[in-house]
Amino acid sequence: MSTIPEVLVANHCGMRVFGMSLITNMVVLEYDSDVKANHQEVLETGEKRGKDVQQLIAALVEKLSL
Repeated sequence: MSTIPEVLVANHCGMRVFGMSLITNMVVLEYDSDVKANHQEVLETGEKRGKDVQQLIAALVEKLSL
């Protein structure tokens, strides 16, 4: 995942880190599979779950500010 290098550097700098991922599509394990990954599926899932992620982050920030 692309967040790993950033988290390693932040941790090395003494920063506390919270990481979260939104799984947006199924993995295709075999090269010759009839199932193909597509970017549209990723975009649609992000659109569907965007508000949920916003609410989760807002709740976490609220808890941290107490």
